[in-house]
Amino acid sequence: MQARTLAALFGISFAVACLVDRPSEDLTCSTTADCTGFSEPRACMEGYCVEQNCPDDCTACDEGARTCQVDCTTDAGCGGVFCPDGWNCTIRCIGGGACNNVNCQDGSQCSIVCMGDNACGDIDCDGACPCDLECVGAACGSKDCPTVGGGANTVNCTADGTTNTECDSGHDSRCAGC
Repeated sequence: MQARTLAALFGISFAVACLVDRPSEDLTCSTTADCTGFSEPRACMEGYCVEQNCPDDCTACDEGARTCQVDCTTDAGCGGVFCPDGWNCTIRCIGGGACNNVNCQDGSQCSIVCMGDNACGDIDCDGACPCDLECVGAACGSKDCPTVGGGANTVNCTADGTTNTECDSGHDSRCAGC
């Protein structure tokens, strides 16, 4: 009876050992630069390329630093682009219809470049701080940029201080650190 029990335990141990998920050598890394070529964003953590929990629109990101790079072209149109609260997003929309609308949520930081007819559609980053926007030609629709201050001291954080122009955190020192 004891030999039979020992054999059963050995069989179970062998089966469990075969089911243990071991990291693949393909996932080893020294730096995050070693983690390119995967279908999803990965970062080097403790010697292995691991998936990151990044916003959907990111083509590259660093979850720990909460930075997101979004690169969209006409050929790989992104639809609407969304930068969530607390993230620093660099958004490049190159080509007609590349991004549709761009929305930078309250508490986000956005740097947006739009090139090509209707590359970005409408831009909403009035709650982002800072928000910088470069629209080349007829690349952007309406632009909703941050404002600081209140009443007679309200400042539009745009290139020329008026509404519906390119967002520019350098317009007034208060626009850089809302």
